[in-house]
Amino acid sequence: MTTPDLQLRALTLDDIPAAQRLRELAKWNQIDDDWRHLIGFEPNGCFAAIMDQKVVGTATTTRYTPNAGPGSFGWVGMVLVDPEYRRHGIGSTLLKKCIQYLKDCGVETVKLDATPMGKLVYEKLGFVAEYELERWEGVARAFTLDSEMAINSEPGIAIAHAKPADLPEIVDFDAAIFGARRAEVLEAWYRAWPERCFVARQNGAVKAYGLARRGTNFQQIGPVVGDQRLSANVLSMMLTELEDERVVVDAVTSNPWAKQAVEACGLKHQRPFLRMAFGANSSPGKPESMLAICCPELG
Repeated sequence: MTTPDLQLRALTLDDIPAAQRLRELAKWNQIDDDWRHLIGFEPNGCFAAIMDQKVVGTATTTRYTPNAGPGSFGWVGMVLVDPEYRRHGIGSTLLKKCIQYLKDCGVETVKLDATPMGKLVYEKLGFVAEYELERWEGVARAFTLDSEMAINSEPGIAIAHAKPADLPEIVDFDAAIFGARRAEVLEAWYRAWPERCFVARQNGAVKAYGLARRGTNFQQIGPVVGDQRLSANVLSMMLTELEDERVVVDAVTSNPWAKQAVEACGLKHQRPFLRMAFGANSSPGKPESMLAICCPELG
């Protein structure tokens, strides 16, 4: 049941300490810069729920540019509610506000990543499942891929740290797989931690890449997308460079090869979640070419 005392307004940079309080209560991983990025990506589409003159809930949206023709979609993330203020319909009110905002912006499809409990809520609103995801967590260790996946000085294949000049090609390559162009997100992730970003080329063309970002509780690896073997080798190189650090990978485990890769590197299954979509979804991308997503709040 909603309460008449609830007010929604735009989430601003001044709200970051309050948003981080909610994030900490939920034991999520975001740092201050993540909120700055989200507000920067969509300044009119991030919302704060106010009760008793304080921020008791948040939600964010991000719009992505169609790769070609129709098929725009937007993302809903960071739906957080203070545990003391639950059962007032705050989360549902925020979610509906995000959906309406995206629809008013002309977005064709709304997407999000749902927990098993959240799935029941989203299904009632018309969301349908796209594919399964799993969070894998652990301490990064250098590991050796099996002979079928390993790449040992094969002609024409090169995996190296990504450089700024690689970004336009990475964005173009990623768009066909993700289903839309997300240049702002990928560029922001790259700028924040360029030394942990890799690109794999075959005969000069981008065939896979991987990005990472710093977090409060662990370092987040993703997205890692592209050719199966090259993506697995990119993941291997990233874990080698992050050795002894706590990491998390949100793997697209509807792909058996992706699950095989995270199992091989010694990470442990933490929990499942589900990618869901509301609307026509005419740009589903190519999830079969995804090893790991970016993150639940951005896809």
